Amino acid sequence: MSMPEGALWVRLPRFIGDAVMITQAVAPLRALGHELVAWGPAPVVELFEGAAPYAGALADPAGKQGASLMADLLQAQRAGGVINLPRSLRATLAAKLAGLPLRVGWSPWLAGFLATHRLDYSRLQGHQLDRYRRLLRKAFPVLGEAESTPFLPRPTAQAQAQAMLAPRVGAAPYAVLAMGAMSWNKKLGAGPFAAAARHLQQRGLQVVLLGAPGEDQAHAALVVAQAPGVVDLSGQAPLSVAAGILSGAQVALGNDSALSHLAAACGVPVVVAFGPTDPALTCPRGPWVRAVRDESLPCLVCQRGDCRTEGHPCMQSLDAGLICRALDEGLAALPV
Repeated sequence: MSMPEGALWVRLPRFIGDAVMITQAVAPLRALGHELVAWGPAPVVELFEGAAPYAGALADPAGKQGASLMADLLQAQRAGGVINLPRSLRATLAAKLAGLPLRVGWSPWLAGFLATHRLDYSRLQGHQLDRYRRLLRKAFPVLGEAESTPFLPRPTAQAQAQAMLAPRVGAAPYAVLAMGAMSWNKKLGAGPFAAAARHLQQRGLQVVLLGAPGEDQAHAALVVAQAPGVVDLSGQAPLSVAAGILSGAQVALGNDSALSHLAAACGVPVVVAFGPTDPALTCPRGPWVRAVRDESLPCLVCQRGDCRTEGHPCMQSLDAGLICRALDEGLAALPV
């Protein structure tokens, strides 16, 4: 498939939340007249194919591709430059090998010699999205703020989302509970999720569960058992279709994870449960986002991949009342 000649190729990582924030960061480049190509792992590119701000999308082939093959691809497609916001070297090295005049990436070490515009990620402070924008402003000093228009997947994905929802939800207003997270210790317990589901049902909303195949589906089954009547779509919707489902929701609840970032980008009010990670660094960005956590715990923001506190209270025992009050505030934030 041929990509637009002279386009800026935006390297996307395998982490969906990061890819959403990168997309939010590069969106204003369209207003400067740049065409963008989404370039990265196939499951990530599937989300952005046919959707703004990208004029094209190309997925990596199976297996890890070397920098020289990536450089050949960039030359063959007549790319104008590479924006490499993940903290990796390959895409920046490929752009150097391809002789591209614009190479945006992180330093230090080798990347500092490869990139035409660079910053040291470790020396920056603040939210991850703000760090992305600071690097982009090295190359594009007049870069504006991210577009306020909500993210929408390609029309075919929106149609698939409606076809999936119609027999289960009909025209009823609905909320989404996003079950997933990259690591187990970032996942809200089934009890708080089920309590939130029952509360939303009492508010007159259908409740839809989303998540990845496997572990998220097992987690969703626990919620279904405690909150009969919820619509379990976990493991059934690829990312683009999940975006279509999220975009029609009245409110969403999730973890510090991909679907929470995606819901916020779609313009949906989002409540995000935090424990081991820091909302100051990775909280989703959108029109209305509320981070909730148990502020009494001394172990918050441990940034660990495990948990040394019995019962993992930051996620398994997060106060359901706190979550439900935040959901009510999110519903109240909807335009009349």
